[in-house]
Amino acid sequence: MYNYKNKVKNMKKYLLFLLALLPMTLAFTACSDEDDLPNVDFDITYEGATSVDGVLYVVQGTSFEITGITVTNREEGKGAGISAADYYWDYVYVGTSIQPPYGFEFDVTENTPAGRHQLDIQSTVFAVDKTIAQAVCSFQVQVVASADDIPEGGESTVHVTPKVSTTTDK
Repeated sequence: MYNYKNKVKNMKKYLLFLLALLPMTLAFTACSDEDDLPNVDFDITYEGATSVDGVLYVVQGTSFEITGITVTNREEGKGAGISAADYYWDYVYVGTSIQPPYGFEFDVTENTPAGRHQLDIQSTVFAVDKTIAQAVCSFQVQVVASADDIPEGGESTVHVTPKVSTTTDK
């Protein structure tokens, strides 16, 4: 004799098992593109500073200005850009530039201590066919008492490959 109750009972167990698997499959498929981060370079131009061996030298009592940030996608023929640049001096937020070329001026007064300081530029990066990400460019800034304290052979542009991570990894 055909046992209809056992068949329904087994079918319910099977459906519950499938429902239990559903969240796991969604979790594994939803993340497939999240690690596809932009592969970009930043060219940062500035005035009032000189870059020597990766350190920006600035004379105490002068102004130092980032005059532009240009983003280049390392994947040939694909665009990339940023929406804004957040600036941090010695890990303290000092301002945001939301309009290209994303410049910002720092007033390095006589009260700014001579010695090493940290400049960080954080931006949201957009690149064709990539996940939106956060990019951080970090620089050591050496504030010196006079221009004579700046080593020879400096440049006014820095080419940087920023640290890039997903926006949730801030």
